[in-house]
Amino acid sequence: MNFSQFKNRYVITGELVVENALHIGSGKVEGDFDSAFIKTGENGFYIPGSSFKGYLRSKVEGFLVGAPFELKVGADLLNEGDVLAIFGYTSSDISKDDKVKERLSKILGKDFKNFASKLHISDLQIVDNTAKEVTRDGIKISRKTGATVKGAKFDYNVIEKGNRFEFEMTLENIEDYQLEIIMLGLKDILSGDLFGGKLSRGIGKCRLELKTCKFVDSKDKESLKNYIFKGELKNKDLNTLNKITKISL
Repeated sequence: MNFSQFKNRYVITGELVVENALHIGSGKVEGDFDSAFIKTGENGFYIPGSSFKGYLRSKVEGFLVGAPFELKVGADLLNEGDVLAIFGYTSSDISKDDKVKERLSKILGKDFKNFASKLHISDLQIVDNTAKEVTRDGIKISRKTGATVKGAKFDYNVIEKGNRFEFEMTLENIEDYQLEIIMLGLKDILSGDLFGGKLSRGIGKCRLELKTCKFVDSKDKESLKNYIFKGELKNKDLNTLNKITKISL
């Protein structure tokens, strides 16, 4: 398979809606917060695109890696090789499982040692730049005794219910069944799913609202011409993204 040739490009946009509260930790102590929400500038709260990509990958792996059922396209059984062929990998990431190697070889050809991701998710910027974080208290509990650890009180901040983050995912040279795999991975969060950090504290319920899907396919010469010379993409009905037609059990 020759990946130097352009086949198609999809740009899917939407908003991630916080349904109770959300925490994405910066990993740094800032001011009064032991665990501050990650941000750029004073109120530039955002969710790293890599965090959402990690969430999506874990969902896809749940269907294709060691699942007690098998997904297939026609006579082809899907496995971890399909995850790698979407999200990318280096040779050191390849499983020793012969079935995974066989699947990668079938998708990518004999030279499948390294492969770049077909999927890119931009950092999700908060829609309302006037939004404020809210401080919550946390207490560390000893796993051995179940009692509060002395001096273990800490503060963390959250973005409250109703706030929205812009979502944009770009896919390039994607096969139809791979697009369906990605939509399967998004299925939970389209109706509301746990996302982010400190989920055990009852927060992190978020819902993804898809807004637009634009695409260009090299088979459509007029659309390809508009894309190359005008930068225009065609609109795609979002309902068609949710119709699984190629994948079966």
